[in-house]
Amino acid sequence: MLAPIRSWWHITAFAPRDEGDHVIFRSAVLAASAILALLGQIQRTVLAAPPPPAQLSGLDAYVAQAMQDWQTPGLAIAVVKDGRIVFAKGYGVRRLGGSAPVGPDTVFAAASITKGFTAAAIAMLVADDKLRWDDRVIDHLPGFRLQDPYVTREIRIRDLLSHRSGVARGEMLWYYSGLSRREVMQRLRHLKQTAGFRNKFGYQNLMFVAAGDVVAAASGQSWEAFIRQRIFKPLGMTASSTSVHGLGSDIATPHARIDDRYQPIEWLNADNIGPAGSINASVRDLAQWMRLQLGNGRIAGRRVLTPGLIAEMRTPHTPIKLAARQRDLTPQTNFRAYGLGWFLEDYRGQLLAYHGGRLDGMSSHLALAPNAKLGVVVLSNRGRSSLPRALAYRVIDAFLAAPTRDWSAVYRTLSNNKQHTRDAARDRVQRTRMADTRPSQPLGYFAGRYSHPVFGDLTILRSNSGLILSRNETSVADLEHWHYDTFKARFRSPALRARDITFRLDADGVVDSLEVRHTGRFLAIGAPIPPARRPAGTNGAGKAGWGGLTGVWTGDWDGVQPHALVIEKAEEGRISTLYSWGLAPPWGIRRRGWKVLEGTVSDNILTLRLSPQVHVTYRADGNGGLEARYIDGNRIRQATLRRTSEQR
Repeated sequence: MLAPIRSWWHITAFAPRDEGDHVIFRSAVLAASAILALLGQIQRTVLAAPPPPAQLSGLDAYVAQAMQDWQTPGLAIAVVKDGRIVFAKGYGVRRLGGSAPVGPDTVFAAASITKGFTAAAIAMLVADDKLRWDDRVIDHLPGFRLQDPYVTREIRIRDLLSHRSGVARGEMLWYYSGLSRREVMQRLRHLKQTAGFRNKFGYQNLMFVAAGDVVAAASGQSWEAFIRQRIFKPLGMTASSTSVHGLGSDIATPHARIDDRYQPIEWLNADNIGPAGSINASVRDLAQWMRLQLGNGRIAGRRVLTPGLIAEMRTPHTPIKLAARQRDLTPQTNFRAYGLGWFLEDYRGQLLAYHGGRLDGMSSHLALAPNAKLGVVVLSNRGRSSLPRALAYRVIDAFLAAPTRDWSAVYRTLSNNKQHTRDAARDRVQRTRMADTRPSQPLGYFAGRYSHPVFGDLTILRSNSGLILSRNETSVADLEHWHYDTFKARFRSPALRARDITFRLDADGVVDSLEVRHTGRFLAIGAPIPPARRPAGTNGAGKAGWGGLTGVWTGDWDGVQPHALVIEKAEEGRISTLYSWGLAPPWGIRRRGWKVLEGTVSDNILTLRLSPQVHVTYRADGNGGLEARYIDGNRIRQATLRRTSEQR
C-alpha cells in the first residue's frame, strides 16, 4: 500500500480559500486531479525510502543494538534538515511476537508531544484576535475554579501552558478514572495548591486540558476539531488523530514491563486529557510538524504561524533547576526552562526546543535545533523508555559534527539505576511486612463505598475469595492481605501497578476511611454500623411478622444518601433498631452517624422517630424488600432497602 503524500504544495495549489474561490477553482481542481495523483505516487515512492544522509551512516546498526539492549519491539525515526524530510524509517515489529513491521507511517502515541500542538492552537487564536496570551482564564472559562481564589482570579492563559500554576499534579484524577474531561475540570477546584503561584516549575497535565477548553471557548469548536482543521489538515497529517477511537490499521501495540518482561497491553484511552497528551501520529506526520516549526511558522510557501508567535512559544517562561545529574549528563547545557508547550535548553551552542512523551506502553521524543534547521522525532512501543531521547541526541550530535557518544548506554545506565532503586524500595517494604497478622475486622465489614473529593469513588466488594476494589470497569483489583488492616491491590489490568490500601477505624471500631498510599484518604460514605451491633446474619428465619425481618437492611434515600437499618429484635409490637446514615454532599450532609432507636409497629408499618419533627416509616413490600419513607414536614425522601448478607 502506497504511503500518503506528505508535502504541502499539492494540497494548497488549488485549494479554495473561501466559498467564492470554490466556484472559481472547481474546474481547475478537477483538471489537475489526475496530474496530482500521478505526482503523489511518485512522491510517495521517494518519501518511503529517502537516501540516508552521510551523517547517519551506521545508524541502522546502532538502532538495532539499542533496541535489543532496551527490549524494544519497534520504533520509528524521522529527521528534518533544511526544510526537507531527509530520513524516515521504521525498525522492528508493531507487536511482540508478530511479523508486521514498523514503518514511517506506523502510528504511535505521541503523548505529551501533544502539548506543543495545544500551545500552537492558542497561538493561532492570538493571531485570529480571539484571545491574548495574558487574558485571564476565567474571562474565557467562567466556571474555571482552583482551590486558591487568588490563583483562580489571576491565572492567565500563558500560565496554563508553562507548568507554573503551583497546583498538585493529581494524575489519578484522569488516569484510569473513568471521568470525562468535563468532570476532570470540575474537580480541579479540590486539588491542593502545593507550591506558590508562578514560584517554580511543577509539571501539570491538567492545566493543558484547561487550555484546550480555552481553545474550544474562543474558537467555537472542540479542541479536537480545531487541531484537525487548523493543523493536521493543512500539514497533510492524514494518519494522525486525537483519540484512540481514530486509529487506523497501521498502528503499533504498546508494551509494558510485567513480571520482569515486556508484554503487549491495550492502548490507553487518554481522551479525558486530550489537549495534554492524546495525539497519535506517525514519524512522517510529525516530520511535517517539525517542518512547520523549523520553517518559523511557514511550510511549503504558506504562512501558518507568525515568527513572533513561534518565538513566544520558545521564550523561557519557567526556569528549571539543573540537577547535578543533568550537569554530569550534558556538561554543554547551561540552562533549562519551559516555554509554552516546549522544554528549552542549550546544547553544544544550539537552542533545543523539545518534548518527550509517555503513555502506557509507549515512549516518544521530539527535538528541534532551530538555528541548525534540524529536527528529529523518535516514537517507540515500549513504555517508560529513555531510548527515544537517547537516539534523538545521537542524531543531533551527528548533524552538529560532535564527538560520537553512546547515548543509549548512558541512558540505559540511568534507567537501570532507577530500576535498582525501585527494586530496593520494594525489598525494604517487603522486609517491613509483619507476618502472621490478621485484619481487625471481618472482611465483610470493609465492604462499601469510599469517596475522595478529587479522585472520586472506590467500591470495596466482598467476594467468596476475599475483597475486590473497583473504581470502574477498567480499574479493578483483588486485595491481597499484607498485614494488619493493610492490603495490596493487585490490578487486573497489567498496565497498572500494585497499590497499598490501608483501612482506618474510628473510635467505635467502624471503618471510616481507606488510604491509598501516595494518593490520599477516601472517606467511607456508606451508613456506618458499629461491629458490636452487627448481627452475624439474618437471625429471624422462620419467625412471623417483624420478628422474621431481623438483620441488616441497606439502601439509598432518593438514590443520594446511603442508609442502613439494623433490626435487632422484635417483641410485642416494639422493635429494637439501629438507624444509620451516610454522607450526602449534595444535601450538605458531610458526616456519617447512627442512633439506637425503639420503634413501634402499627398496621404492619414500623415507625422510628428521629426527632420531634422527623420520623421514618418502613413497610415490607412483598418482594423481599422494605419500602422506606423519611418524612420531615413537607419534605419526603424514599428508599427501597434490601437485606444484606453479612459475609465475614
